[in-house]
Amino acid sequence: MSSLSHPNMFSIQVLLFCILVVHVPQCFGDYHLDLSYDVHEKSAHWVNDIPFSRKTIRKGYTSRGYWYESYNFCMSEHTSTHLDAPSHFSEGKWSVEQIPVSHLMGPGVVIDIQHKVAKDSLAQVTGDDIMAWIDEHGELPDGVIVFLRTGWSSKYGNTTAYFGISNNDTSNLNFPGMALEAAQLLTAYKTATGHQVMGVGLDTPSIDYGASTDFHAHIELSSANIFIMENVANLEKLPAKGFHVMVMPMKLRGGSGAPARILASLPDTSAATQITMKVSVISFLSVIMAQIFVYLQSF
Repeated sequence: MSSLSHPNMFSIQVLLFCILVVHVPQCFGDYHLDLSYDVHEKSAHWVNDIPFSRKTIRKGYTSRGYWYESYNFCMSEHTSTHLDAPSHFSEGKWSVEQIPVSHLMGPGVVIDIQHKVAKDSLAQVTGDDIMAWIDEHGELPDGVIVFLRTGWSSKYGNTTAYFGISNNDTSNLNFPGMALEAAQLLTAYKTATGHQVMGVGLDTPSIDYGASTDFHAHIELSSANIFIMENVANLEKLPAKGFHVMVMPMKLRGGSGAPARILASLPDTSAATQITMKVSVISFLSVIMAQIFVYLQSF
């Protein structure tokens, strides 16, 4: 009987294989995507709010020879990519620091209405749009963070195009958003399915479309302690589902909102290749390690 066909050797190979299954995949990480814009003097901010400004305290080498750099800054809570806390539009609901950490991370989905926006810049995500997504992709997962892709991010950086106005006249704002019926579907989703929606984000200045004067989507979502994310970047790089989201707002006590870093983690586009490589590497290393063990046992 050969050494590798010995029952003890087979057990050792199985053990080594299990160890490698656990550790080798760690060498193949997910792809991480930043869904946030930088914060700077030209960052988008809500009309009539103060823009971001920064004052240098010190920038340069000290008399002792080390570099020191520090600034003071001032800005609205709702600047650049940011989170709207439920307290923004609903009295007594969570402010920024009160949102549970468990609500700030979870599975993500993208509902795409770019085809509607191409025909109407004031298009809104409707209940039918959400139901069409569910019919195609299945139920929204529990703890989901929903993103609405309108394609409006292509205008970010051009204030006139992004807000639809060249002055501070908020009566003529022009951009897509979310209809009340869609917000109601999401706030009622837990009762209907047992799956809770944690947050909703989109690639426009506001969850309510530009022509809104009543902010129904804000109010509906906030009343259910569902946070909102606005000016979200890179949604065109996300799939419809199959990724994980982490939302990291500045932890402002009593804040109605805060600038936020939003990250998405998704399998690498070469996932199929990675799986094949993992299996090959694990199998190869398990055999090599078993052979080494047999060699050492011969002494």
